[in-house]
Amino acid sequence: MKKCNTMLALAPLNTYQCNCSLGEGLLVRDGDAAWVDINSNSIFISDCSKFLKYKTISTPTVVFGFDQQYIHFGSDSGLVSLCRKTGEEQEQIAQPSSVTSEYRSNDGGWCGGYQLLGFMHRSKPNIHAGYVYRLSDGSWDLLDDSIYIPNTFVQIGPAKILISDSLKGQIWLYELDANGAVAHKKLWAQLEPGIAPDGGCLVGEFVLISIWDGAGISVFTKAGELKQTLGMPVPRPTNCKYDPKTSSLWVTSASDGLTMGQLAEYPQSGNTFVFDLEFL
Repeated sequence: MKKCNTMLALAPLNTYQCNCSLGEGLLVRDGDAAWVDINSNSIFISDCSKFLKYKTISTPTVVFGFDQQYIHFGSDSGLVSLCRKTGEEQEQIAQPSSVTSEYRSNDGGWCGGYQLLGFMHRSKPNIHAGYVYRLSDGSWDLLDDSIYIPNTFVQIGPAKILISDSLKGQIWLYELDANGAVAHKKLWAQLEPGIAPDGGCLVGEFVLISIWDGAGISVFTKAGELKQTLGMPVPRPTNCKYDPKTSSLWVTSASDGLTMGQLAEYPQSGNTFVFDLEFL
Protein backbone atom coordinates (compact mmCIF):
# COMPACT_ATOMS: atom_id res chain seq x y z
CA MET A 1 0.00 0.00 0.00
CA LYS A 2 1.33 3.43 -0.88
CA LYS A 3 2.49 5.57 2.03
CA CYS A 4 1.87 9.29 2.22
CA ASN A 5 2.93 11.92 4.73
CA THR A 6 4.00 10.39 8.05
CA MET A 7 1.99 11.66 11.02
CA LEU A 8 2.15 8.86 13.58
CA ALA A 9 5.03 6.86 15.01
CA LEU A 10 5.25 3.78 17.22
CA ALA A 11 7.76 2.84 19.92
CA PRO A 12 7.61 -0.65 21.53
CA LEU A 13 6.51 -0.73 25.18
CA ASN A 14 5.59 -4.33 25.94
CA THR A 15 4.94 -7.73 24.39
CA TYR A 16 2.55 -10.27 25.86
CA GLN A 17 3.79 -13.76 25.05
CA CYS A 18 0.32 -15.26 24.66
CA ASN A 19 1.15 -17.35 21.56
CA CYS A 20 -2.33 -17.03 20.08
CA SER A 21 -3.27 -18.97 17.00
CA LEU A 22 -5.89 -16.36 16.16
CA GLY A 23 -5.65 -13.41 18.54
CA GLU A 24 -8.63 -11.10 18.10
CA GLY A 25 -11.54 -9.28 19.74
CA LEU A 26 -9.40 -6.68 21.52
CA LEU A 27 -10.85 -4.24 24.06
CA VAL A 28 -8.68 -1.62 25.80
CA ARG A 29 -9.74 0.48 28.77
CA ASP A 30 -7.78 2.72 31.17
CA GLY A 31 -4.49 0.88 30.87
CA ASP A 32 -6.04 -2.59 30.91
CA ALA A 33 -6.92 -4.83 27.98
CA ALA A 34 -8.68 -8.07 27.09
CA TRP A 35 -8.54 -10.15 23.93
CA VAL A 36 -9.31 -13.66 22.71
CA ASP A 37 -7.70 -16.56 20.93
CA ILE A 38 -10.55 -17.82 18.80
CA ASN A 39 -8.88 -21.12 17.92
CA SER A 40 -8.08 -22.17 21.50
CA ASN A 41 -11.25 -20.92 23.25
CA SER A 42 -9.22 -18.56 25.43
CA ILE A 43 -9.53 -15.04 26.80
CA PHE A 44 -6.53 -13.05 28.00
CA ILE A 45 -6.63 -10.07 30.33
CA SER A 46 -3.94 -7.61 31.34
CA ASP A 47 -5.61 -6.19 34.42
CA CYS A 48 -4.08 -4.19 37.30
CA SER A 49 -0.55 -5.37 36.40
CA LYS A 50 -1.70 -9.02 36.22
CA PHE A 51 -1.70 -11.11 33.06
CA LEU A 52 -4.38 -13.81 33.20
CA LYS A 53 -5.78 -16.46 30.89
CA TYR A 54 -9.30 -17.91 31.00
CA LYS A 55 -10.49 -20.98 29.12
CA THR A 56 -14.04 -20.91 27.76
CA ILE A 57 -16.59 -23.49 26.69
CA SER A 58 -18.04 -21.36 23.93
CA THR A 59 -15.77 -19.94 21.24
CA PRO A 60 -15.03 -16.28 22.06
CA THR A 61 -14.48 -13.88 19.16
CA VAL A 62 -14.82 -10.34 20.54
CA VAL A 63 -14.67 -8.81 24.03
CA PHE A 64 -17.39 -6.26 24.74
CA GLY A 65 -16.58 -5.49 28.37
CA PHE A 66 -14.79 -6.62 31.52
CA ASP A 67 -14.44 -5.73 35.18
CA GLN A 68 -13.11 -7.46 38.28
CA GLN A 69 -16.01 -9.92 38.30
CA TYR A 70 -17.02 -10.65 34.72
CA ILE A 71 -15.88 -10.74 31.11
CA HIS A 72 -18.58 -10.05 28.54
CA PHE A 73 -17.97 -11.35 25.03
CA GLY A 74 -19.47 -12.36 21.73
CA SER A 75 -19.21 -16.06 20.91
CA ASP A 76 -20.50 -18.83 18.68
CA SER A 77 -23.46 -19.18 21.05
CA GLY A 78 -24.29 -15.46 21.29
CA LEU A 79 -23.49 -12.92 23.99
CA VAL A 80 -21.91 -14.56 27.04
CA SER A 81 -20.67 -13.46 30.47
CA LEU A 82 -17.82 -15.33 32.17
CA CYS A 83 -17.42 -15.18 35.95
CA ARG A 84 -13.72 -14.56 36.55
CA LYS A 85 -13.79 -16.23 39.97
CA THR A 86 -15.62 -19.45 39.13
CA GLY A 87 -15.08 -19.71 35.37
CA GLU A 88 -18.81 -20.24 34.92
CA GLU A 89 -20.30 -19.01 31.66
CA GLN A 90 -23.79 -17.59 31.40
CA GLU A 91 -25.48 -16.99 28.09
CA GLN A 92 -27.03 -13.53 28.16
CA ILE A 93 -28.54 -13.47 24.69
CA ALA A 94 -28.52 -16.43 22.29
CA GLN A 95 -27.23 -15.91 18.79
CA PRO A 96 -29.90 -15.11 16.15
CA SER A 97 -32.15 -18.10 15.56
CA SER A 98 -31.62 -17.81 11.81
CA VAL A 99 -27.84 -18.27 12.18
CA THR A 100 -27.08 -22.00 11.93
CA SER A 101 -24.25 -23.91 13.61
CA GLU A 102 -22.31 -23.67 10.34
CA TYR A 103 -21.60 -20.05 11.30
CA ARG A 104 -19.75 -18.45 14.19
CA SER A 105 -19.52 -14.89 15.41
CA ASN A 106 -16.55 -12.81 14.34
CA ASP A 107 -15.97 -9.13 15.11
CA GLY A 108 -18.45 -6.69 16.62
CA GLY A 109 -18.87 -3.21 18.01
CA TRP A 110 -21.21 -0.34 18.83
CA CYS A 111 -22.91 2.34 16.75
CA GLY A 112 -25.61 4.82 17.64
CA GLY A 113 -26.09 3.13 21.00
CA TYR A 114 -26.70 -0.24 19.34
CA GLN A 115 -24.56 -3.35 19.79
CA LEU A 116 -23.53 -5.03 16.53
CA LEU A 117 -22.18 -8.53 15.92
CA GLY A 118 -20.96 -10.12 12.70
CA PHE A 119 -21.10 -13.81 11.76
CA MET A 120 -19.06 -15.78 9.22
CA HIS A 121 -19.27 -19.30 7.80
CA ARG A 122 -16.95 -21.63 9.71
CA SER A 123 -15.57 -23.75 6.86
CA LYS A 124 -16.44 -22.00 3.58
CA PRO A 125 -16.52 -18.24 4.17
CA ASN A 126 -15.44 -17.70 0.55
CA ILE A 127 -18.64 -19.33 -0.69
CA HIS A 128 -21.29 -18.49 1.90
CA ALA A 129 -21.88 -14.85 2.81
CA GLY A 130 -21.97 -13.88 6.48
CA TYR A 131 -24.28 -11.63 8.46
CA VAL A 132 -24.22 -8.43 10.46
CA TYR A 133 -26.86 -8.15 13.19
CA ARG A 134 -27.97 -5.33 15.47
CA LEU A 135 -29.17 -5.99 19.00
CA SER A 136 -32.28 -4.01 19.94
CA ASP A 137 -34.32 -4.53 23.11
CA GLY A 138 -32.91 -8.00 23.58
CA SER A 139 -33.59 -9.23 20.04
CA TRP A 140 -31.52 -9.39 16.88
CA ASP A 141 -32.29 -7.51 13.68
CA LEU A 142 -30.44 -8.27 10.44
CA LEU A 143 -28.48 -5.31 9.06
CA ASP A 144 -26.62 -6.94 6.17
CA ASP A 145 -26.30 -10.41 4.65
CA SER A 146 -23.78 -9.59 1.91
CA ILE A 147 -20.56 -9.32 3.95
CA TYR A 148 -18.61 -12.58 3.80
CA ILE A 149 -16.16 -12.01 6.70
CA PRO A 150 -17.39 -9.07 8.82
CA ASN A 151 -14.58 -7.20 10.56
CA THR A 152 -13.34 -3.80 11.80
CA PHE A 153 -16.52 -2.27 13.38
CA VAL A 154 -15.05 1.21 13.96
CA GLN A 155 -17.55 3.94 14.79
CA ILE A 156 -16.47 7.23 13.18
CA GLY A 157 -19.57 9.32 13.88
CA PRO A 158 -22.72 9.31 16.04
CA ALA A 159 -24.46 6.92 13.63
CA LYS A 160 -21.63 5.99 11.25
CA ILE A 161 -19.55 2.83 11.42
CA LEU A 162 -16.94 1.13 9.25
CA ILE A 163 -17.42 -2.59 8.66
CA SER A 164 -14.99 -4.53 6.50
CA ASP A 165 -15.42 -7.57 4.33
CA SER A 166 -12.03 -9.18 4.89
CA LEU A 167 -12.60 -11.70 2.11
CA LYS A 168 -12.98 -9.00 -0.54
CA GLY A 169 -10.57 -6.46 0.95
CA GLN A 170 -13.38 -3.92 1.18
CA ILE A 171 -14.20 -1.42 3.92
CA TRP A 172 -17.79 -0.17 3.93
CA LEU A 173 -19.25 2.89 5.60
CA TYR A 174 -22.68 2.35 7.13
CA GLU A 175 -24.95 5.12 8.36
CA LEU A 176 -27.80 4.09 10.66
CA ASP A 177 -31.10 5.90 11.01
CA ALA A 178 -32.83 6.79 14.30
CA ASN A 179 -34.22 3.25 14.53
CA GLY A 180 -30.84 1.59 13.98
CA ALA A 181 -31.60 0.44 10.43
CA VAL A 182 -29.16 1.00 7.57
CA ALA A 183 -29.94 4.35 5.96
CA HIS A 184 -26.89 4.46 3.68
CA LYS A 185 -24.01 2.13 2.76
CA LYS A 186 -21.09 3.00 0.53
CA LEU A 187 -17.64 1.66 -0.27
CA TRP A 188 -15.14 3.57 1.87
CA ALA A 189 -11.88 1.87 0.79
CA GLN A 190 -10.75 -0.99 -1.42
CA LEU A 191 -7.48 -2.69 -0.47
CA GLU A 192 -4.96 -4.23 -2.83
CA PRO A 193 -5.25 -7.96 -3.63
CA GLY A 194 -3.47 -10.27 -1.19
CA ILE A 195 -4.13 -8.31 1.98
CA ALA A 196 -7.24 -7.93 4.13
CA PRO A 197 -8.63 -5.36 6.57
CA ASP A 198 -9.14 -6.66 10.09
CA GLY A 199 -9.86 -4.95 13.44
CA GLY A 200 -9.27 -1.26 14.00
CA CYS A 201 -9.95 1.86 16.01
CA LEU A 202 -10.43 5.60 15.84
CA VAL A 203 -7.54 7.77 17.03
CA GLY A 204 -8.46 11.44 16.90
CA GLU A 205 -9.27 12.19 13.26
CA PHE A 206 -7.55 9.04 11.98
CA VAL A 207 -8.82 5.51 11.46
CA LEU A 208 -6.26 2.79 12.17
CA ILE A 209 -6.92 -0.65 10.68
CA SER A 210 -4.87 -3.83 11.09
CA ILE A 211 -3.91 -5.36 7.75
CA TRP A 212 -3.85 -9.16 7.63
CA ASP A 213 -0.89 -10.31 5.49
CA GLY A 214 0.16 -6.66 5.25
CA ALA A 215 2.47 -6.64 8.29
CA GLY A 216 1.17 -3.24 9.28
CA ILE A 217 -1.48 -0.88 10.59
CA SER A 218 -2.92 1.37 7.90
CA VAL A 219 -3.76 4.94 8.86
CA PHE A 220 -6.70 6.50 7.03
CA THR A 221 -8.54 9.80 7.24
CA LYS A 222 -12.24 9.61 8.09
CA ALA A 223 -12.87 10.12 4.37
CA GLY A 224 -11.01 6.90 3.54
CA GLU A 225 -7.73 8.39 2.29
CA LEU A 226 -4.68 6.29 3.13
CA LYS A 227 -2.06 8.47 4.83
CA GLN A 228 0.56 5.98 6.02
CA THR A 229 1.23 2.42 7.14
CA LEU A 230 2.80 1.62 10.51
CA GLY A 231 5.02 -1.44 10.27
CA MET A 232 4.46 -4.43 12.55
CA PRO A 233 6.82 -7.23 13.65
CA VAL A 234 4.26 -9.80 12.42
CA PRO A 235 2.65 -10.41 9.02
CA ARG A 236 -0.84 -10.90 10.42
CA PRO A 237 -1.88 -8.19 12.86
CA THR A 238 -5.54 -8.76 13.63
CA ASN A 239 -6.79 -5.88 15.75
CA CYS A 240 -5.64 -2.59 17.22
CA LYS A 241 -7.09 -0.40 19.96
CA TYR A 242 -5.92 2.94 21.32
CA ASP A 243 -5.77 3.76 25.02
CA PRO A 244 -5.92 7.55 25.44
CA LYS A 245 -5.07 7.27 29.13
CA THR A 246 -1.60 5.94 28.37
CA SER A 247 -1.26 7.11 24.72
CA SER A 248 -0.62 3.50 23.79
CA LEU A 249 -1.72 1.32 20.89
CA TRP A 250 -2.42 -2.36 21.57
CA VAL A 251 -2.16 -4.83 18.68
CA THR A 252 -3.17 -8.51 18.57
CA SER A 253 -1.84 -10.93 15.99
CA ALA A 254 -2.18 -14.44 14.55
CA SER A 255 0.08 -17.34 13.71
CA ASP A 256 -2.74 -19.33 12.11
CA GLY A 257 -1.99 -20.38 8.54
CA LEU A 258 1.64 -19.24 8.48
CA THR A 259 4.25 -21.54 7.00
CA MET A 260 7.21 -22.85 8.98
CA GLY A 261 9.39 -20.41 7.09
CA GLN A 262 7.14 -17.49 7.97
CA LEU A 263 7.05 -18.52 11.62
CA ALA A 264 10.85 -18.67 11.66
CA GLU A 265 11.02 -15.22 10.10
CA TYR A 266 8.30 -13.78 12.38
CA PRO A 267 8.64 -15.66 15.70
CA GLN A 268 6.48 -13.12 17.54
CA SER A 269 3.38 -14.06 15.52
CA GLY A 270 0.45 -14.69 17.83
CA ASN A 271 1.62 -12.32 20.55
CA THR A 272 0.01 -9.07 21.64
CA PHE A 273 2.00 -5.86 21.45
CA VAL A 274 1.80 -2.50 23.20
CA PHE A 275 3.30 0.56 21.53
CA ASP A 276 3.67 4.16 22.53
CA LEU A 277 1.77 6.11 19.87
CA GLU A 278 3.33 9.45 19.07
CA PHE A 279 1.68 12.20 17.07
CA LEU A 280 4.29 13.93 14.89
